[in-house]
Amino acid sequence: GKSATGNSILCQPMFESRLGAQAVLRKCQLATGTWNGRNILQVDMHSIFDKAQDQEMYKHIGDCYLLSAPGPHVLLLLSQLGRFTAQDTVSVKEVIGAGAMRHVVVLFTHKEDLGDISLNEYVVKMDNYNLQILVQKCENRYCGLNNQATGEEQREQLEKLMAVVENLERDNQGNFYANNLFPDAQVPQRSGDGTLGEEHRCYLATVQVHIEEQKQDLNETGSHWAFKAVHRVSFLSISSFIFTSFFLLCILKFFLVIFFVLLSFL
Repeated sequence: GKSATGNSILCQPMFESRLGAQAVLRKCQLATGTWNGRNILQVDMHSIFDKAQDQEMYKHIGDCYLLSAPGPHVLLLLSQLGRFTAQDTVSVKEVIGAGAMRHVVVLFTHKEDLGDISLNEYVVKMDNYNLQILVQKCENRYCGLNNQATGEEQREQLEKLMAVVENLERDNQGNFYANNLFPDAQVPQRSGDGTLGEEHRCYLATVQVHIEEQKQDLNETGSHWAFKAVHRVSFLSISSFIFTSFFLLCILKFFLVIFFVLLSFL
């Protein structure tokens, strides 16, 4: 899972992780570590693919923004080998938005399930169209991870992941991902009895509006694409009809000419 992957990256058990049918993480968590002398701040977010209630989902997303402000340099999108679906693609676009894809690295977990096949072969030959599109939009930034690995194997797979991360940062000139939610992200304020403060509730309302706008944009984009597709098909159908009619008229004219020529010889 995500928490186990976070522990693998940090090389220490910072997030609670155990095998089970349901996710252990019920809220976003933050942990820090180092890699080759470099400080790493990692936010473990509740799964965007879970069927959570809307209000609960907005809180998870809002907490993630609050913990990662002013913005993350890299967004690790975890996907277990063979589990990515079309609905997952929609969830990714709704939560992080299309503009965030230039900061995304797809991280395949359970790399050990590949057996003798390399990860590159798996990505090239996989028949999951939705995952292929996602990898293309991430400009083929992907890596694999075996959370059970130890010693040299763990070090090697982390070196590969960090190399992808550093190349991404270099391509983005060190800029982190930001949208209109990050400037308003602040440390959650709670009232004396431990409940969420008014400031935090207002921020979560802003998160909800932001996500709903992204959903609407996706729907409008999909509708526009569908209209263009229907228009293209209609245009092709009309063009085919016109061409066929013109072709038949030419044939008819040809036979009329032949007919009149024969009459002139009679």
